[in-house]
Amino acid sequence: MALIMIRGLLLALFCIGTVHAEDKAAPAPASSPANDQPATEAPNPLRGLIDTLDQSAMQEAFRLLTKDYIHHDKLDDLEVNRSALQGMLNRLDFGAMLLTEKSRSERNSPFAFHHARINPGIGYIRFGRYVEDELEKLDAALSEFNAADGPAHLILDLRSPQPLAEFSIASRILSRFRSPNELLFKIRRPGNDRPSLFVSSAVPTSWRKDTVLLVDGETGNVGEIIAAVLKRETGCLILGEKTPGLAVEYRDVPVGEDRILRYAIAEVVLEDDSSIFQKGITPDIVTLTPPRTKHEIYRATADGTALSSYLYQKQRPRMNEAALVAGTDPEIDYYLLLSQRKPTPWDKPPLQDRVLQQAVDLLETTNFLNPRRNEER
Repeated sequence: MALIMIRGLLLALFCIGTVHAEDKAAPAPASSPANDQPATEAPNPLRGLIDTLDQSAMQEAFRLLTKDYIHHDKLDDLEVNRSALQGMLNRLDFGAMLLTEKSRSERNSPFAFHHARINPGIGYIRFGRYVEDELEKLDAALSEFNAADGPAHLILDLRSPQPLAEFSIASRILSRFRSPNELLFKIRRPGNDRPSLFVSSAVPTSWRKDTVLLVDGETGNVGEIIAAVLKRETGCLILGEKTPGLAVEYRDVPVGEDRILRYAIAEVVLEDDSSIFQKGITPDIVTLTPPRTKHEIYRATADGTALSSYLYQKQRPRMNEAALVAGTDPEIDYYLLLSQRKPTPWDKPPLQDRVLQQAVDLLETTNFLNPRRNEER
């Protein structure tokens, strides 16, 4: 019991100033809407100091705190055990988390599968919840893009917030992008020397042309697996922000009234046994779209708004030499609305999906600089 109390109290000190376990269960966005620069993870000096303590030093720290701390009378067994659990969850990061029924249900993505032709040369596919129904929609989209007049490039958007999904779905999605009978990834369980293998299968529809991937801090386990395998096997370009590293199999166990302990029981590894758990996917080009902006665009495109509306912004008409020669004033309507204190179409900055916009710009630049390559495809 003394050893448990020692660990618990030290872990409690480690937790001072950190978030609650339930608040960190969902991956936090890597940036805030007000900041245009990717956030960097700050080092935790307290953990480094604690990790350098040996057993005797920890016992001495425990003795001092339980005897001389100003409120040592409040450090009963229950409080120490709570501190131990809180500290352990923080140390395990996404390896374990404490949820409620409500928070677990809210983890499901509110967005549906979506595909579109951004321009004649670029197709776009966005997954929603990575469920069985989306596989049929994926095949339909790929069939459309594989037509004679189909695009030469595909942008695969893996940023829909979906922390957990079935690994078999990841394997079946990857089968559309890889050759049959190819080892995609493995699931390794502690104490089991024979990992579960996921191999690509023959599918009626596939994609063998260029693919660009979009990821961010909301990319879930299946999205991370897809990105990791395609990056390793094809060297495709990845844009966005670093993913959280959720590529594990979780188990949910009730541990009290409306409390669920979710913890990792198996780890996904690639063909070479490398793991992305708690490491995530680091994009080749780091750029960001604030989550709130991204969600608004997802909702708007689901309702029928074209993606191009968030890629090619319409500029406010301004006076120029052509207008002077023609004797017109393209700004008159704008100033008339201002003088009447009426809203104008340019009052609110347009939504921009910067990650998608950058991907489109790169592909269009590639086609412009090397048109023959595009024609050969």
